[in-house]
Amino acid sequence: MSMPKASPEPGLIERVCPQCGGGNFERSEKFSRNEWHVGTCTGCGFAYLRNVPGYDRMIEEFAWEKSWQEERTRKMKERPITMRLSLVLRTIREPFRKSEQEMFSRLFKPGPLLDVGCGSGERIPDGYTPYGIELSRELCRMANMRMKPRGGFCVHAPAVEGIGQFESGLFTGVILRSFLEHEWKPMELLAGVHRVLRDDGIIFVRVPNYASLNRRVRGGQWCGFRYPDHVNYFTPHTLSRMAGDSGFHMELLNPLKIVIDDNIKAVLTKRTSVN
Repeated sequence: MSMPKASPEPGLIERVCPQCGGGNFERSEKFSRNEWHVGTCTGCGFAYLRNVPGYDRMIEEFAWEKSWQEERTRKMKERPITMRLSLVLRTIREPFRKSEQEMFSRLFKPGPLLDVGCGSGERIPDGYTPYGIELSRELCRMANMRMKPRGGFCVHAPAVEGIGQFESGLFTGVILRSFLEHEWKPMELLAGVHRVLRDDGIIFVRVPNYASLNRRVRGGQWCGFRYPDHVNYFTPHTLSRMAGDSGFHMELLNPLKIVIDDNIKAVLTKRTSVN
């Protein structure tokens, strides 16, 4: 696989395709913004952000809790009516949504549970030993305050580096909720997850759905675009392919509405053998 190289833009890294390692990239003028180049690999069709900030810049300058608020403010300024309507609809739907912690309790067997990109460490339900990996210093500190009293801890590191600090076969489950779209080494991360997951363990994945009808209709205004936070743009097909190449079988949790859903929700389980 080809290696990433320094980008012509200072402080940025130019990636090859995170799916196939190819270097041929077709930039999309519609989906790129300012210095951020979004496009597709001409070899395998995977959509991604080609030039990304290094991890050192992501820790402080582009920390999630900062960039998320900046992006929300920008969208509110550019599209106030649409954004307000979206917030109202989200509030109306909230009581009808099942708690994520309840879902995790159904999915995962009791035992050590790892949340990659755990934020402040609130997602893992009672009954599990919580572990996390978080790039933001402040969020990692908050996660440790929640996890250490329950017997676990949070690692402050990039995900690929952080997952290497855990022993093989430790976890009954791994949460990759709204994370793979942020990781500019997703294949390396999935290889690490494969190592630390028990043979009967489960991975929960949620990523924006680049194949959604909403993205096709709204184009560059689609809610799944975030610069430079989101560096991978998955479709059900490309997520399944990457999972398969990493030794997993993927099953969609929302197959009936995947065409209109802005998110892909899936579980990954280990295959008996890796091709």
